[in-house]
Amino acid sequence: MAVTREPVRPHAGLCDSCAWQRVVVSGRGSAFSLCRRAAADPRFPKYPALPVRACAGHEAEAAVPADDDPPGA
Repeated sequence: MAVTREPVRPHAGLCDSCAWQRVVVSGRGSAFSLCRRAAADPRFPKYPALPVRACAGHEAEAAVPADDDPPGA
């Protein structure tokens, strides 16, 4: 019998409350915190070292409706 496990969401610090974060789950079940700001702005790493304690690009998740991309995405 196969056991399915939910991926463990990484503790990403400040990213956990950011509208620009997307959690990416690999085929093997590992989860990674992706910064979508990195696609347009080279100052931001695509996969930042965790936990992130300070970020100039942080935008509160509540500021952007869940169905929409963050501004400028």
